[in-house]
Amino acid sequence: MKRALMAAVLLLLGTATTASEKASVNAKTGLSGVKVEASQVLQTDARTLWGTITDYNRLASFIPDMVSSRVISAPGAPKRVEQIADAGMFAFVMPDQVVLALEETPYNQIRFRAISGKLVSMSGEWRIVGDKAPVTLLYRAHIVPMSPIPPLGSGYFVEDEVRTRFEAVGREAERRTRESKRASTYSPPPLASPYYSPYLSR
Repeated sequence: MKRALMAAVLLLLGTATTASEKASVNAKTGLSGVKVEASQVLQTDARTLWGTITDYNRLASFIPDMVSSRVISAPGAPKRVEQIADAGMFAFVMPDQVVLALEETPYNQIRFRAISGKLVSMSGEWRIVGDKAPVTLLYRAHIVPMSPIPPLGSGYFVEDEVRTRFEAVGREAERRTRESKRASTYSPPPLASPYYSPYLSR
């Protein structure tokens, strides 16, 4: 009984040490728009995290309030991604519609800037620090909306909105990591011998 209890405690401790940390987000709002910086340590590797961030056609499946995201550039051409969102009063953080020009440095950095959309300007970057788990995901953006920022657009509320979407990316990357590990450790049951006969085994 004591051994079982100790095993359960160790399991809980192990789970706690492998859980991702809460994202750190800092946002400043003013006449020059919104400036956001975010970071989070994640239990995943750089390649899996990169594959998650650059899965442009599926981003809407795991990022809250994103209605659609799709690559609109031709293969081999400079990367262009159109994104449509429904963020309500926080559209100045996640624009209702934007087309982003992307510069990718695989497994390390994505620089982006808006070339069209319902905003004055938007630019920033995603950056991955590290190779093997844990790695750190960094995000930086400067957004200038078309309309004045509403009273609820203070730094605290913006940080909360950004954190919700930023952490969703990390959770998806960690989920993919867990699935990959389960798949790599799965061993299918051995196939029955083609010469086996229930009559001969009697």
